[in-house]
Order: sequence, then C-alpha cells, then structure tokens
Amino acid sequence: MGLLTVALIGARAPAQRLGLAAQGSRARHALRSQVQQAAPAVCGVVGKHERRRARVAAPPRATPEVDDLECSIAVPAGSRPPASGDKGPYKPTIWRWEESDDAVRAYLAFFGILLAGCIPAVQGNRYADLPYFLGLASMTIYIGAHRGLNARQRQQISFKEGVLAPVAASVSLFGLYLLLKYFPDLNIQTLLNAYFWLLGSISLIGAFGPTLRTLGKSVQQPVWRFQLPGWMQVEDEQGETVTHGDLAPTDLLSAAAALTIATLDAYANHGNFTLNNMIACLIAADILQLVGLKSFRVAAVLLLGLLAYDVFWVFGSPAVVGDNVMLQVATSEVVTGPIRLLFPRVPGSIGEAADFPFSLLGLGDVAIPGLLACLALRYDASRAVDLRARGIAVANALQDALGAMDKSASRREMGEVAVSAAESAYDRVADLEREQQLRTQGLSASGSSETMYYASDAVLHQRTYFTPVLQAYLLGLVVAFGVNAVTHMGQPALLYLCPLTLGSVLVVAASRGDLGKIWAYTDTTAAPAAAGDGKKQSAEEGQDQ
Repeated sequence: MGLLTVALIGARAPAQRLGLAAQGSRARHALRSQVQQAAPAVCGVVGKHERRRARVAAPPRATPEVDDLECSIAVPAGSRPPASGDKGPYKPTIWRWEESDDAVRAYLAFFGILLAGCIPAVQGNRYADLPYFLGLASMTIYIGAHRGLNARQRQQISFKEGVLAPVAASVSLFGLYLLLKYFPDLNIQTLLNAYFWLLGSISLIGAFGPTLRTLGKSVQQPVWRFQLPGWMQVEDEQGETVTHGDLAPTDLLSAAAALTIATLDAYANHGNFTLNNMIACLIAADILQLVGLKSFRVAAVLLLGLLAYDVFWVFGSPAVVGDNVMLQVATSEVVTGPIRLLFPRVPGSIGEAADFPFSLLGLGDVAIPGLLACLALRYDASRAVDLRARGIAVANALQDALGAMDKSASRREMGEVAVSAAESAYDRVADLEREQQLRTQGLSASGSSETMYYASDAVLHQRTYFTPVLQAYLLGLVVAFGVNAVTHMGQPALLYLCPLTLGSVLVVAASRGDLGKIWAYTDTTAAPAAAGDGKKQSAEEGQDQ
C-alpha cells in the first residue's frame, strides 16, 4: 500500500488589547472607572445569556441572514473580532496549528520515537517493533490531520474517486509486480532516488520550517522582509495576493537540515531505517494535509473498497497468480524508497519474508485510515465552540460601546449599553458557528457551501471523534501484529484497521445521537469558486458527494 499511496493519492489575546483608546491619562482613567463599574452587571447578564442560549432547544434560532455575517468571517485565537458597530469586511488571521505549542510537542514526540529506535537495546527486543510503529503511525496521523485543519487548497476525494480507488490501486500494484518479475535487471533506482530526494526535501522543509520559527520567536530572531515579483502570483490561505515575503534564520536552518537529511537518505539508498522512516512519515503527513475526503459516505466507500483490495492481494493472489503479490512488491530490493516504515528484525525470526532484514508497515496502512481521522478532526472543528473568540468579541464590543458614551452617563445607562453590545457581539460569533454547521449539512438558507468560519485552537480541547478514531487505529494495529505473531503470515492491516476506525465513528455518533449529522456532513473547505462559477461548483459538489 505504501508506494501506491505516494503515487495515487491561538495565541492568547494580550492584555493590552483591553487598553482604552481615549486620549490623555485623565480620560483613560475616567473611562476605565466606567468599565469597572459596569463590569459586574455585564458579566452577570452575559453569563445568563449563555445559559439561556444553552437551555433553549425549541423553537430553533432563526438562521441569520448571510449578508449580516459576511463582515465577520472568522475569529481565530489572537485576532480581533469586529465590534457590533464595525463596518466593512473583516479579514482574519487564519490560525495555523504548525505555529502552536501543540505542534512543537507533537514534533518533539515524533523525533523522540525515531531516536528511541536507534538504541541498540531497543533494536534487540523482539517485541519493540510494535510500539515503535504505533508511535510513528499515530504521530504521523496526528501531525497530518492538524496541519490540514485550515488548509484550503486541498484535493478532495469524491464518491466516484473513492469507488475507483481500489481498481486503480490494483492495476498499479499488479503492473509493478509484473515489472519486477519479468524485468529483474531493470534499474530505475536512480530515477526513484532523485524523485524521493525532491519529495523528501519538500516534506522536511514543511515540517521543520514553521516549528523552528515558533521556537525562534522565543529568542526574538530577526525577520527580513522582501518584495515578491509580480509574476509569481502567490496567494495566501484566503486567496489574497501576497506581495511581500519574509525570511528568518530558522528558515535557512530548516532548508539546510532538510537537504542534508534527504541527501543522506538517498546516498544510503534508503537503507538507514531511521532516515527512511522520518521521510516516509513526513511524506504521509503531507498527503494527509493536502488530500482529504469529502464526506463520511466517501470515507466508508474508500476504506471498505481498499480493505477488499488489501485482502485480495495478500490472501487471494497466491491462489490466482501463484505469488503473494503484496508481499513480493513490499519486500522487493529492486524498488526502494520511503514508501514503508522499517524496524530491524531480530535474527531467528520465522514466517513469511523471514529473510527480509526488517519488520515493515506499509505507508498506505498509515495514510488510508489517516484520511478518516483527518475527516473526523475537521468535523470536530466545524462543531467546536470557541469561547475565547466570543470573549474577545465581547471585550472589544464593550470597549467601543463604553468609549463612545458621554462621561456623564449613569451607571444604569452604561450597563444597558454594555449588555446590549456584549450580547450582540457574543451572538455574532455564535451565529457564524451555527451558519458554518448548517453549510456542512447542506441546510444553509444561503445555499452556499463555502467556508466562512475557520478552525481555531478550540478544537484541541473538543476532539470528540478524532480521538476515538485514533484509538481505534492503534487497537487495529495491535490486532494485526498479534495475528501476524500467531500465524507467522503477512497480514492485510486494512482488514483490521478499516472496520475498527469506521466502527468508532458509528459508535460515538450513535451514543451522541449524531448519526444523521454524520451522514449528512460534507467538508466545505475547498477553495472558493471564481465569480460566476458558484452554480457549477454546487452542481459538481452534489454529484461528487
């Protein structure tokens, strides 16, 4: 599955934001006193307002007009939501997981697992391969899923593509098997080395760059800005043209480290399992970031189809072809590269491919279930409640409302104005979240499916579906390795991984009464259509779901 997968497939708001805009120390002191006087009433009413919103189940809240929401597209952590009186479009700063502390911890865990595999005592343990693969596979899925949260330029797998994927994979696998069998002296390794060197370099830079930048901020590293040539036509996540770029010392360090590691791996002909695994995992993480499933319906078709594909080419191909086609391709030394995870095999092992020096896990056995985990995380993000964004919206609304009042206003007048502004700002963010949920269900009154509210760091604390899917994946991997240890036969890992991961989604959805929502959910994070293409895009989406 490894080669085929490669081939086919915020920060807290600073306290200074609450500083008052009135000129002069005397005016600032007077306005601050007004805010302090009104704060108890405001906090009490906003608290009651939130409890009242949570209690009201029927009649449902009327869907807000989309035109009223467009001026406040998203409120990620660390950015300023518009106050109720703000005019004009709001252009948020998209939250990027790669620049968060959670990303630093994830990468530290990933590289820690790689280093642990280099310890001779670990390599000499007969059962060390399972926890090693569990660690690398889970961190690869975790990193790829979170990196893709707010990535808009993603290739989405449609229902038709999900149906055809097992057929395309079978043709590719059998073609490669025939090539290896009838042309054993064909040497394409040089071409593959160049290809994997380039692919590995890009993946390594993508992993090192943002993380090292985050670490560099703590030492206040210099950043050099430069103008980009107009012919490059670079766009950001929101489709806006980027005219300037920036470069930091950690960027140069990232590029140097990536090129060095990729070169060493190619020079060793991918024989160093640690370098091979590092590049293979980061390539898989890139796949999960850039490729996504359109819905859970597509996920079920794709995973079950590839389950049948995996089972046939492992268990069925010996009777039909005379060889275990999957095993022959996976253990071939003619075609090597970061397309599988390796761990040194203890001498004296028995079973199929006992003479192969490594235990292995195909990259597809990581990426295919990982696509479902990514979709689960995106579903969690579309349902996450961002209380921080609401709090920032309320704070800014209070600042603007009280700052515009006359100093002679009474405490009661200040309280009424403040409460009205706070409720309006709070509801605006809540309405944005609600509208985005309706769009993923195809129930928006606007008829649009374009993303208007992006993921924030709130999802890190509300991973209702992602965590069970990842746990089910780890359980499936344990079962696959356990069956292999008992039977001494290579196992189609997807036979265990696909049912368990899909089953985890069904169990959680059934327990929460979300089966209808899960079935209707469609990922809406594709790039927006050009002007005049909206109807065409909607028709294509309806066919592909």
